[in-house]
Amino acid sequence: MISKVKIILIAVMFISVVCAGCYAGITGKVIDAETQQPIEGAVVLVEWTKTKGFPGMSHTESAKVIEVVSDKDGKVEIAGNFNPLVDPPHVTVYKKGYVAWNNEYIFPDYKKRTDFKWKSGYEFRLERYKDGYSHNDHVSFIRSSIGSSQNLEAKGVIYNAFEWERIMAQQERINRGLSP
Repeated sequence: MISKVKIILIAVMFISVVCAGCYAGITGKVIDAETQQPIEGAVVLVEWTKTKGFPGMSHTESAKVIEVVSDKDGKVEIAGNFNPLVDPPHVTVYKKGYVAWNNEYIFPDYKKRTDFKWKSGYEFRLERYKDGYSHNDHVSFIRSSIGSSQNLEAKGVIYNAFEWERIMAQQERINRGLSP
């Protein structure tokens, strides 16, 4: 006969394993990296994917996409995902006039970001966009950050937010004699 303690221990271990890939909702704040002031109207896109297939022949599919916009105090509430089969979330934050923030890479040199943790109270520090940056490169960075066109209808807010920058990138290409 199995004791109650063993049953409880097995149940706790099972729940721990099942919830290992679960992500509770978090709160955060979007701020200007230089002034430390809150940024209102920044779009935060979070996407969870699932890896499918076999090793060497795998691909990812979108599992859940959410977008939230920061309030006047820069605050955001990001819903979680309680699916133990999802990959860690991809997070992108964008506001016109700022460099897009991504939880994996840093623009413009694509250095690996190491300071992000999925936890409440995280401050998303947006750097101001500098004159020497290329809109074309920035648009490429944003597109790679928000993933493929999969589930694009769920990414409408961020996609619409950087429409003006896609136009600027097109003008840059024309000015360089490249195809728009």
